[in-house]
Amino acid sequence: YPFGTTRGGEGVFKTVVHGMTISMKIAFITTTIVALIGISFGTISAYAGGWVDEILMRFVDIVLSFPTLLFFILILYVYGAGLAMFILVFSLFAWGGTARYVRSKALSVSEEEFVQAIRISGASPYRIVRRHIVPNTASSIVTQLTLLVPGFILAEAQLAYLGLGDSEVPSWGQLIASGRNALDFAPWIVLAPGFVLFLTILAFNFAGDALLDALNPETEAEAEQ
Repeated sequence: YPFGTTRGGEGVFKTVVHGMTISMKIAFITTTIVALIGISFGTISAYAGGWVDEILMRFVDIVLSFPTLLFFILILYVYGAGLAMFILVFSLFAWGGTARYVRSKALSVSEEEFVQAIRISGASPYRIVRRHIVPNTASSIVTQLTLLVPGFILAEAQLAYLGLGDSEVPSWGQLIASGRNALDFAPWIVLAPGFVLFLTILAFNFAGDALLDALNPETEAEAEQ
């Protein structure tokens, strides 16, 4: 028992490892859905332009202005807590920032001369977006997504700690919350998952910076200048 035991005699290390699988599943599933919606809206908006771009961006403004936390609390009291509800709510209302980011990157690519040449050659909009715009913005999009994963991990942990999560699912937030009453005589129940949570978020941030330098070396060169 390298991390000690809980009041019931269960190993903290075991619960931390099991909680990691729960927290990672939540974060990766939510990030995947957010990426699909955000990339679709961003690329279509950038390539179509005109009134399509205007309508889509105004819809993104509405999504960004929506009080996601209050809506999640309302849903929680109506339908009860659950990880599926967390994934659903945050997937539907957390993709606005990704859509704006992808749109800004896709706009710069769509104005390149090779895209204009492909458009003149008669290629369909779907082919241009799928074969040229999305691949040429992939490096920036991947970097952005690596920063979304720790955000969702931390959001779930915070809500679980506040009692707004599913108490039957042993995520990192639930493990930290369960050790609050034993903090005075068994602080390792809280410190172990809390420290692992901190290291995981820090690792994803470092990974995002490393991916940005590896996939887009021009950014590093501009920073050095």
